[in-house]
Amino acid sequence: MKIIASLVLYKHVYKDVENTLRALLNEESIDKVCIVDNGNHCHWLKDLTHPKVEIIKLAENRGFGSGHNAVFNHYGQRCEYVLICNPDISFVSGEVDALYHYCQKRQCGLAIPKVVYPDGSLQHGCKLLPTPWQLFMRRFGASFSRGMNHAYELQQANYNTGFFAPSLSGCFMLISSEALNAIGGFDERYFLYMEDVDLSRRVCTANLRVEYCPSSTVVHESQRRSYRDFTFLLYHITSAIKYFNKWGWLIDKEREALNSRCLSALPKK
Repeated sequence: MKIIASLVLYKHVYKDVENTLRALLNEESIDKVCIVDNGNHCHWLKDLTHPKVEIIKLAENRGFGSGHNAVFNHYGQRCEYVLICNPDISFVSGEVDALYHYCQKRQCGLAIPKVVYPDGSLQHGCKLLPTPWQLFMRRFGASFSRGMNHAYELQQANYNTGFFAPSLSGCFMLISSEALNAIGGFDERYFLYMEDVDLSRRVCTANLRVEYCPSSTVVHESQRRSYRDFTFLLYHITSAIKYFNKWGWLIDKEREALNSRCLSALPKK
């Protein structure tokens, strides 16, 4: 198989995912769409029948990464790529096919397309690996850290050409079976947030190509729930602590090396 798409749900209703599901099922390069019911709350799935759809029910919600890992474990070595897709993504026909062909040509281990908001403005899905201070200021001091955020989000990059970035957004990722075999999927210590940063970094350190693809575009509604919901803010803080405990707080030579590699070759506007 070429691509298996992984869609993780938690208490979603059909209307929440209708556009995403329709877009995924229309792509020629996607052979199967695996829907993970995290916590077994989406009872409407029992009435969903399509030859491309397979449903995996998990009794317990152990987080975003754990849900996608269930798909990796079932199908990760039976396809060329797995598409990690959020349920608030939409795109026109052919966008995944374009991403797939780019990854084949470039032999990418991990890639994302151009990600835009519903109004067409760019989401900065490519980033540097963060420092604790950057994450703190982005969340609690945004008005005082615009220059820092500009650099961290690679806002100076030319998004009309492909480039390497050490941290890619997990809202829409295409990851190869080779990369999954090398890194083993998401680190399940993260319940929500930072798991995509961690995964991107581990693919980089496995010496596999990690890139932004300019020839494919998807629309992401981006809930940014940690800015509106205290529970999600706690998830974000907890995950950040776990991330820096794992990789280093102030001293992180690998972070410095990967960020320098990105910036030294970054195509500018």
